[in-house]
Amino acid sequence: MTLRRTLVLTLTIALAACSGGEAADGGQRDSVVAAALDDPLLTDPDLTSQNRGNAALDGGLPDGAVPAFKRGDEEIAAARAEAERLLGRTIPAAPDAVHSAKASRLAGAQTLQAIAAATAPGKACAERIEYGFAWAARLPAALPIYPRGHALVAGGSDQAGCQLRAVRFVTPVPVGDVLAFYHASASGAKLPVQHSREGDDDVLEGAGFALFVRTRADGLTEADLIANGI
Repeated sequence: MTLRRTLVLTLTIALAACSGGEAADGGQRDSVVAAALDDPLLTDPDLTSQNRGNAALDGGLPDGAVPAFKRGDEEIAAARAEAERLLGRTIPAAPDAVHSAKASRLAGAQTLQAIAAATAPGKACAERIEYGFAWAARLPAALPIYPRGHALVAGGSDQAGCQLRAVRFVTPVPVGDVLAFYHASASGAKLPVQHSREGDDDVLEGAGFALFVRTRADGLTEADLIANGI
């Protein structure tokens, strides 16, 4: 009986504290609790700037490891199949590069803004880039992230005269498949496209877009996609 009365008393005190807490402090919440409740939820990828553990994604290019995801033959086959479903046909190989340069225009670029500034589509608007993963979902319909690809950093602008989109992503699918997908998709959308080589980068470029693709040391394919006005 004593235990029961103790539990009832404890519950009564707790309920009283909940109902009377506001009057006890004059209507003011504890500042620490208020800050915790009012802070934006960090599940929103656009709020990585609030989480200093993700500082590498805040404006620059990520320098940490990519979160684990499937990389095996099964995942590559699934990504290829999804790419073909997206385009509605078998995807032919991209044409061979028409010319090569000794170095990539992106050499030394340390931020997505610098990458955009190095390309014809992004040159005039790079300084207006706003960062946030939502921009990856706003790429032109003909130039989406490769199916099952993983965005590392994204940015863009919808300011007057600058409908800019810039994304770096990775995929386990080989470079050749990535080039084939974007060449076929751009060509299907009547976007002129040319394949060239710049240093270690394969480049697909046309009116309003540029795609730089390379193989990373860990075997993943990495791509920088810039689009503006399309």
